Formats: sequence, C-alpha cells, structure tokens
Amino acid sequence: MTPASRAGGDDGIAALVPAPHAVPVPVRRARRSATAAYAAQGFGFAVMLTNVPTYERYLGIGPDVITLVILGVCVCAATGSALSGWFAARFGSARVVTGGLLLAAAGILAVGLSAGAGLLGAFFVAFAVYGLALGSVDASTSMQGIDVQRAYGRSLIAAFFAANAAGGVVGSLAVSGAAALGLALPVSLALVAGVVVVAVLVLRAGLLSRTAAVAAAGEVVGSRKGRAPAVPDGAAPVPGAGGGAAERGEGEPGAAARGSAARGARGATGMVGAGTVLVLGAAMLAFPVADSAVSSWGATFLQGVLGASAVVGPLGFGAYQAMLICSRLLGDRAVERWGRVRVVASGGAVGVLGLGLVAVSPVWPLAVLGFAATGLGLGVVAPMAFSAAGDRAAESVAAVAGARPLAGAVTPTAPTAPAAPTAPAAPTVEEATDRAVARLNVFTYVGAVLGGVMTGVFATTDALRIGFGVLAVLALATVLLAGRFREAALPADPPGRA
Repeated sequence: MTPASRAGGDDGIAALVPAPHAVPVPVRRARRSATAAYAAQGFGFAVMLTNVPTYERYLGIGPDVITLVILGVCVCAATGSALSGWFAARFGSARVVTGGLLLAAAGILAVGLSAGAGLLGAFFVAFAVYGLALGSVDASTSMQGIDVQRAYGRSLIAAFFAANAAGGVVGSLAVSGAAALGLALPVSLALVAGVVVVAVLVLRAGLLSRTAAVAAAGEVVGSRKGRAPAVPDGAAPVPGAGGGAAERGEGEPGAAARGSAARGARGATGMVGAGTVLVLGAAMLAFPVADSAVSSWGATFLQGVLGASAVVGPLGFGAYQAMLICSRLLGDRAVERWGRVRVVASGGAVGVLGLGLVAVSPVWPLAVLGFAATGLGLGVVAPMAFSAAGDRAAESVAAVAGARPLAGAVTPTAPTAPAAPTAPAAPTVEEATDRAVARLNVFTYVGAVLGGVMTGVFATTDALRIGFGVLAVLALATVLLAGRFREAALPADPPGRA
C-alpha cells in the first residue's frame, strides 16, 4: 500500500489523503457490483409489493389474505437472513448474493405464473420462496458492502443503501409502465425476473470472494479524514485480515488489554455477542417500523385525517422516499466529517421531530414536511447499524487475537512445562462480520411485523395520530443508543473519534 501523502501529528500517527487512482481495480469493480446487487434487490422488492392490487384481482382475494402473505414473507425473510450467515461462512457472501438473487428471480417468476393460473396454494409457496431469497440477499449484500467499505477504508454503506432505494423507485415505475402497456401479470413478472437474472450475470464476477475480501482488508488504500487506515505501513494488519499469528501482533504488549476493552467481544470466540446485536437491532428498529407505517398509512392519514385530496395523498410517501434517498446519498460524507455517532444521533432526532410533526399537524403541508423529515433522519440509521456491526466484529476478533498466546508457546518461567494448549482458531474479521450482519438483519423483518401490528391497532383514522406519536417515541431509542454506533477501536488505529 502506497499512501498519496502523510500528515504528521503529535501521536506519530499518519493521516492519509485517499488516492482514488491507487484503489485496486478489483476493489473498484466490487464496489460497482455491490451497488448493482443492492439496486437489483430493491427493484425486485418494489415490483412485488406494488403489484398487490393485481394479485387481489387475479386471485379474487382481499386485503386480509394479502396481509397474511406479507406477514409470511417477513417470517421467511427472517429465516433466510439467519441462514445466510451459515451459508456465507461456508461459501462466502458473494455466492450467497448471487444464489439469493437467482432464487428471488425464480420466486418472482413463480408468483406471476401461479397468480395468472389462479393457483392460490402455489402463490403462497412462491411468495415463501421469494421471502427466503429476500432475507438472504438483504443480509449478504450488507456483508459485501461492509467488506468493500473495509477495503476502501472509508464509509460507503449509506450509498449502497441509496442504490437499494433507487432500485425501488425504478421498480415502482416499471409496474406503472407495465400497467400502462396492458401487460399481463405473468408476462410483466417474467420480464422482471429476467432483469434480475441479467443483473446477476453482470455483477457476479465483480463481487468480493472470501479470499479477495481478506486480501483487500490487508491493502486499505483510503482512510477517514484524520484517521489512519486499518492497516497503515509498518503497522500490524487487522487480525483475521491476513497474515500469520506473529504478523497480527498477537504478542504485542497491551494488545490483550485493548482487546478486552473492546465492546462486542464475546468471551474468546471472536464472534459478536448476542447482547451487542440486540442493542444495535433495538437502535435501528424505529426505521423499519416507521418505513412500514409511512408506506402503508401515509396517504390514508393525509386524506382521512387532514382532508387532503386524492392527488395530495401520495405526496407524503413521495416526500419520505425522496428524502430517504438524499439522506443515504449524503450519509457517507456526513460520517467522514462528523463521525457515525453524531450522524446517527442527529438523524434519530430529526426522525423524532418528523414523526412528531406528522402526529400533531393540523394541515397536510406540515404533515408532508414531517414525512420528509422522517425519511431524512431515519434513512441513514439502518446502514450505519450494519457498519457498526462490522466494526464490532473487527473488535471481537482483535480481542481474541490479543488475548490468546501463540499456539505451542512455552512460558519463560517454566521452560520444562508442557506447551500451552492450542486455542480454537479465531474467525476472520469477515466471518465474524457475516454472522453479525445475518443476525442484525433479522430486526428489519421484526420491525416490518411490528409496523403491521401497529397499523392494525391504530387502523382507524381517529387513532392514526396516536400511532405516529408512538413511532416518534420509538425513534427516541435511536438517539439514546447512538453511542453504540461508534467506530472501531483497534490496535492499529489512533484514538478514534465518535
């Protein structure tokens, strides 16, 4: 790794100025492929959701059945997310991404064919297959995103999530276009499935394999402003990111103390603890719950509670979605400038104010402004939660590497004593990250289910104000737990900023 320039400091830690031309070509290609994977996932998901009225017409079912289908998809997606950690550990997240997208394409095609044939049972099965694929791809794309971000040495995850949201916008427009052309549902969904398959064929070669992810983590070429890269010249590489035990600095004085102080370490396993995942999940939970509520009940609130016209009704969700994308497009730059904790805390606070404004708005323009503020504030929370999970994984592996003696080492005070028992091999940073991301992603679907339950409880127009007020209170958890989103504190890093 050859930095473009260095700036000295009292602590002797160099601050690198990123050199875009120095980013290895495979890493740049992986960034493009990961972006395409996020977009393809968002595209397919939007198509499946915005076709709900068409499903009802083809199958002669009502909203109650569709609600059960969506609930089933959430359960299957949570299962797929949990399983993705197991598959990624064995085959790498790149294969889970491509395999999951192909399975999603098959599910989309099957939904169209079964609905077109009027086969309700097959329709349920097809949606279950799609749900499994949805969860596995949601989790594995985040695994890839964090791997690429780690290779770049700076925040990229928010932009990846922006690509997902943009793909959703394109998917919604595609459904509108199919309706304008009069395409039958089986035909339109077959075309969508074909687009997803083509996307897989284009992006599959560029995704980071397990080996490439480990190698890239050892050749970071960029850094956050004012921070050294994860593996600066002359410093020990991040444990689990390549190199032998001695090269990882396991015997470095003070490494054990620093490692044991790192949050997220779970005993001596190197995996992120369940408590850490639970806290991050609770902190990000407001986003999927609010997202579900705004998309399902935003128009109803504007029209039924505030007396807006049918033309105005969709503006609430439109404003929310537009600012959500803006939040994610700007999120990485904001993290570089102010740090992840401040960005999440500020975003959560804006989300609280936005939802609160919706709840008390006397007129629809203020409510639309509240929906926009909600998207702007909470849109960045989910990507930063996954980024924080990646940092906790790095700390967990570093803690194990710092605390364990070298295999076969003999204590200097007892030269005749038997060699220290060899501890089980610590996971790599990538393996620990994949497991943490898979578990954290389950909270996305927990939030979607909670959003459905809340909208059921506050389904009458008179109670919708209370519902959005409850969401504002829920978003306070993001503000209160923002400190858990802190950046990694590793032996190779200078004292990090929040």
